[in-house]
Amino acid sequence: MIATREQIEDLVLRLQSVFLDHPTLALTQPGVERRFGVDDVTCASALGALVDAGVLTEREGVYRRRFPRPGQRVA
Repeated sequence: MIATREQIEDLVLRLQSVFLDHPTLALTQPGVERRFGVDDVTCASALGALVDAGVLTEREGVYRRRFPRPGQRVA
């Protein structure tokens, strides 16, 4: 199934909310896929958007909430 733009936007907002509400949460892409019931392409699109926006970081396949250092500019 190919996700629509609206479905990806909805997932982005849902993911952002979860990570902001649970600052210590760390999930892999497969974990997000299971937790939110989405396919790998949709999941990768949403996670990529949140990394690009500076909301999440990704290291070794694990996504976490990004905490900028004081005075650090967000791209």
